[in-house]
Amino acid sequence: MPKFIAGLLVLLSGTGMAATPAYQLHWQHKFSAVEQEKLGQWLTFSSQATLAVLGPYPFQMQLYVYQRRGNEPVPWANTWRQHSQQVHFYVAPQFNTAQFIADWTAYHEMAHLALPFLGKNNAWFAEGFASYMQYQIMQQAGLIGSATDAISAKFGRQRQHYLKQHSMADTAVQLLNQRRFAAAYWGGAQFFVVAERLLRQQGKAQLNQQIQRYQQCCRLQDTNLQQVIQSLDDVSDSSVFSQLLQQFNQLPAAQFLQLYQL
Repeated sequence: MPKFIAGLLVLLSGTGMAATPAYQLHWQHKFSAVEQEKLGQWLTFSSQATLAVLGPYPFQMQLYVYQRRGNEPVPWANTWRQHSQQVHFYVAPQFNTAQFIADWTAYHEMAHLALPFLGKNNAWFAEGFASYMQYQIMQQAGLIGSATDAISAKFGRQRQHYLKQHSMADTAVQLLNQRRFAAAYWGGAQFFVVAERLLRQQGKAQLNQQIQRYQQCCRLQDTNLQQVIQSLDDVSDSSVFSQLLQQFNQLPAAQFLQLYQL
């Protein structure tokens, strides 16, 4: 295990959880005591790393853990929102703690919960947000060097899909319908790349700080994308998010990329 991860795990075990733990853990399959300890360390690390960037959340996450065969630590995960804020992880328990912590999945799925469920038509926004934030979380946790470089590399491999006259949002929706998930997710992430840039240009707090403010004022009351956008404008005291959404919906994707030199 890398020394910095081992040190962080020692720190976490020494500080203990908050009065209201960030999550409640539900074992859905049988795991050995050693596996439970390992997976518990991973989820504690992941939740604290995520909430350090985006939270604290105004609710307790409900985390469900299942076994699944795979050649990576977390072959599948998804969120459920019906009655509580849930993440379901399907894990291959043969991997070690460091490999779980280095995997992006938990940061991505927990980041989803920073926003309400926005519906199928706005999946590009939700997935773009979680994809953008997973690397911000991993960078702050010391797991990668540069979130900007990682996101740029991911989008660079998908950029050709956006060199057309449809808008960025419409193109991302089409790609989702074609099950080209990586292309849709990293195209959607460009909304947040540009939002970060515009906030900085206007002298505003960075994006994750705006999301932290959002948790406290609006996370439990908003139910659709327009409400989220209005709330983000309000907490940032700007019109960055509404104006950018209009461009993302209306400008031809190629023009949008040229405008922001993406």
